[in-house]
Amino acid sequence: MKFSAAALAVLVSAASTASAFTIHFQNNCGFAVWPAVGKAPYGSPDTSVAFGTMLGAGASVSYGVGDSELGIRAWGRTGCANDGTNCATGGCVGGMVCTDAGLNSGVIVSEYGYANFGAQYGGERTSWDLSHVGLSINLNTRLASSDGQSVLCTTGSCADNQAYSYTDDYAADRNSPLGQTYTHTFCA
Repeated sequence: MKFSAAALAVLVSAASTASAFTIHFQNNCGFAVWPAVGKAPYGSPDTSVAFGTMLGAGASVSYGVGDSELGIRAWGRTGCANDGTNCATGGCVGGMVCTDAGLNSGVIVSEYGYANFGAQYGGERTSWDLSHVGLSINLNTRLASSDGQSVLCTTGSCADNQAYSYTDDYAADRNSPLGQTYTHTFCA
């Protein structure tokens, strides 16, 4: 069977777009939130994955990330200027689209990264969690995967098995098959 260069390009493109997970932001707050996504594998910002926008009350937006990415972080900013600068909480370098991957945000983040647990433990998966290690909880946050798992961290209740509160708090770890949608809900 022969493939033309165009047919092969379509197959490669389809394969690469099919291999992604989605971060879906839902703003349940009665005020605007500026969601952001950044990449900082091993704490080093990489602007190849960066997203930011403003969400009015009740609005939602989604952003796709390649399944093999490491060090993905997502968070909500509040009280920002229309261009995403001068935020009251969760501010970053770069304005609307952050160039520091949120390392300066100081607020609760959701984290995602590719992992291969081996065939006996589920194989290739996305590890994910909520974290407020060295950070503050600026918005009550729920993170739910389309495979049915979810965690919740609020200013009034944030158990160790719901979000990282210290570096080796592995009870907060979750993992899901590749290609899931993760709903990051503000004011959960």
